[in-house]
Amino acid sequence: MTVRIMMNILSLKKKFTDVLFLDRFSQSCFLFGLVGIATFGILFAIPYMYNDFSEKVVLFARAFGVFLAFQMLINWFCMKFVDNGYNPDRDGTMPDGIQMGQNISRIPVADSKQTSRNNRRSQSDLNTLNKRNVGSVMYVASELPKTAEEQPKRTTYPYFSWTPCLRCNRPRPPRCHHCPQCNVCVLKRDHHCHFAGACIGYKNLRHFSVFLFWASVATVFSTLHAVPYYYYHVIQNTSFFDLIFPVAIARSALGYISWKNAFFIVLSWILVTFLYWATSFLQIVVDLIRLGKTTFERDHKMELTDKRCLSDKLRSVYGNYWILNFIIPLHFVFEPIDDPLNWPYIKA
Repeated sequence: MTVRIMMNILSLKKKFTDVLFLDRFSQSCFLFGLVGIATFGILFAIPYMYNDFSEKVVLFARAFGVFLAFQMLINWFCMKFVDNGYNPDRDGTMPDGIQMGQNISRIPVADSKQTSRNNRRSQSDLNTLNKRNVGSVMYVASELPKTAEEQPKRTTYPYFSWTPCLRCNRPRPPRCHHCPQCNVCVLKRDHHCHFAGACIGYKNLRHFSVFLFWASVATVFSTLHAVPYYYYHVIQNTSFFDLIFPVAIARSALGYISWKNAFFIVLSWILVTFLYWATSFLQIVVDLIRLGKTTFERDHKMELTDKRCLSDKLRSVYGNYWILNFIIPLHFVFEPIDDPLNWPYIKA
C-alpha cells in the first residue's frame, strides 16, 4: 500500500512538473518575443518603413510601438499577479439556508418561506429536488485515488451549487474551480493561462481581455511594418529552407547565414503565432463576455443565461468606466460589479 501511495505521489509530481515546464516555456517565449519584436520594430522596421517621411512621423510610430509593448507587458503582469483565489474571510462563506449541492440559481432571492422550508429539508430531500430541477451538472472529486492508475471518485452536483473541494478542505461557491497548477480555488475560473502562469478568473479577466486586444493591435502593427523589411533584407539573403526556423538556427551556427537574419526568422514565426493566437482568443473572449459565460461553461455546454444587459455584463468584468481599463489597469479602483458567490442574475 505504501508503495502504491508513493507511486501515486510521484505520478502527480511528474504531471505538475510537466505543466510547470509548459508555463515557464510559454512565458519565456512571450517575453523573448515581446522584447525581440519591439526592439526589431523600433530600431529597424519603423525607420525603414518611414524613410521618406519626417522625423516626427518616425518618432510617433516608435512611440506608438512602445505604448503597445507597455500595454501588453503591464496587463501580462496583472494577469499573473492579481489574486483570483477564493478566500472565505474576504469573499464570504456559504449563505445560511443553503446546503451543499443545492442549485442556488433556481431559488428566488426574496422567497423567505421557500428558504425556511429548505432549512428543514434533509440532504436526501434536496437530492430528490435537484433531480427534478437540476439544470446542468458537473462531476466533483469526492475521494482522492489511492494509486496512480485509479481515477478519483466523483459525485454529481448541480453546476450552480456549492460543492466541496478536497484539496482546500472547504466548500466553494458556484463557478469556482480548483486549479491543480495554481493549487487554489479560483472564483469564476475561466482557464489556466500558460502564457501568464496563472488562472484567468473573476478579477483578472479584464486584464486578459485587454491584453488580447492590445496584443492583436500590436501583432497587426508589427506585421505591417515587418513585411517590407523582411522581404528586402532577409528573404533576399536566405534560401527557401532557411525560412524554417530550426534550419535557420542550424545554418546560422554553421556560418551559412548571418545570426541577425536567423534572429529575424525566429521572430517572424513568433509574430505569426502571436497574431493567430491573440486575434482568435480575442474573438472568443468578446463572445463570452457578451454571453456572460466562461470558457469552462462553453466547452462543457453548461446551460445558463445571464439576464443582464450588455453594459451590466461589461461592468461585471471591468467595473465602472470600463473603457478606462484599456488605457491603464484599474482593478484596484473599480472592482467588478458582480456577486461572485450567489450570481443572482444567472439562470441555470
